[in-house]
Amino acid sequence: MEPGGLRRFVRWLYPGMRVKRWLFIAVCGVLLISLGMSLILSVPSIRGFYTLWRRFVFAFLGHYSLAVVFGLAWIVGGAALIVWGLQRMNRSIISALVPEKEDIAEAIFKSRRLTRGPHIVAIGGGHGLYTLLHGLKEYTANLTAIVTVFDDGGSSGRLRRDMGVLPPGDIRNCLIALADTEPLMRDLFQYRFSEDNELKGHNFGNLFIAALTQVTGDFQRAILESSKVLAVRGRVLPTTLENVLLKAECFDGTIVSGESNVGSCGKRIKRIFLDPPSVPTTPEVLRALEDADLIVLGPGSLYTSVLCNLAVEEVREAILRSQAPLVFVCNVTTQPGETDGYTFSDHLEAVFQFLPRERVNYVLVNGERPQEEVLRELKKSGIEPIFAEGGEWDFPGKILEAPLLSPEHPTRHDPGRLAQALVEILLEEKPSFSLYFALHTKNGLKNLKIVRLVSRLGKKALARSE
Repeated sequence: MEPGGLRRFVRWLYPGMRVKRWLFIAVCGVLLISLGMSLILSVPSIRGFYTLWRRFVFAFLGHYSLAVVFGLAWIVGGAALIVWGLQRMNRSIISALVPEKEDIAEAIFKSRRLTRGPHIVAIGGGHGLYTLLHGLKEYTANLTAIVTVFDDGGSSGRLRRDMGVLPPGDIRNCLIALADTEPLMRDLFQYRFSEDNELKGHNFGNLFIAALTQVTGDFQRAILESSKVLAVRGRVLPTTLENVLLKAECFDGTIVSGESNVGSCGKRIKRIFLDPPSVPTTPEVLRALEDADLIVLGPGSLYTSVLCNLAVEEVREAILRSQAPLVFVCNVTTQPGETDGYTFSDHLEAVFQFLPRERVNYVLVNGERPQEEVLRELKKSGIEPIFAEGGEWDFPGKILEAPLLSPEHPTRHDPGRLAQALVEILLEEKPSFSLYFALHTKNGLKNLKIVRLVSRLGKKALARSE
């Protein structure tokens, strides 16, 4: 054994490690088993201490059968000591790594289950992507968020102009959505300075990522280090590392420059494009799309959070090459200034400007109507709900309706409901027992019955045989 290895081994025996006592009990258990075995087995090789032990027991009990029973009792007792000692020793070690309030077995089971989960790639930005990731992280740790970096307003825009870093706002939101850390740390990263000074309007998380970018000299490295701080479950990747300006051409011929202006122009948008027009993505983004089991586009601001990512040609081409089913999640309402008056069909046509109709396998749309008083309030704000009702769609994929509204925010999706619907789609596409149990949560997938899974597997097998 190398000197370093010996030193690490001896460190387990240091005072305060709470390991020695349980190790000693386990060793005692081994000794009891060996003593019990010596009473049962008549082996010539048993010498020394074991011979004296056998003579003492036989002389005391006076009968071999009683000695055998006595030996079995010692074996059972020894096994119990080994199990108890090792269990307590493991618990002592793990308790130093897992918070006391969390059940150790549940933590290990959850970690293993999430690690075996499907590879899901989510593309977008803003609150929509935050909602999606917040729901999906309960089903898998193999999540990759491909996030827009075209923001030029608010705290992100100021950092972009003043420090020359890519806008970190949407990245920060995704990190928070995937974080598996203490609530205080999440609140810290979301804290926005409000005092009347130079930091007013800035978000601490944005400043943290910007500072890490300056320290490491690499925006992607800064995201990785931030992920470690927040114990992120998954990966967050920028669409590109280039400083790009988002532009839009409206139907009246005007050109709008900047993500914040595009999102509030109030005109019907004909197309969006980037300046410069051709920018590369990263190898990590391409690899994630290649390895994906499911690709999810949206929800979020249609042009400024979702489709702007497809304006990066390499991302669009990687999606076309990918064998993973693609789901477009339609927004539950229109967005004032960006999609005023848009219908469900208008949202589809905007997507089809970047992707062929046959590449979009599913469109997921909300089928739950808000209460009338909520609808009236939304209408006062210039917001209209979006439904896929009463239309013939020139679309070869499947349009799925599900109750997706958030009870607290009628203009947003509910994270749990949205994730549930996407898991249903994934199991429809790739039914398997391993995936079914990998996606099984503590509360269970209420809408997923094992009989349905067997039926799906049977249909797949029948289709292959034909």
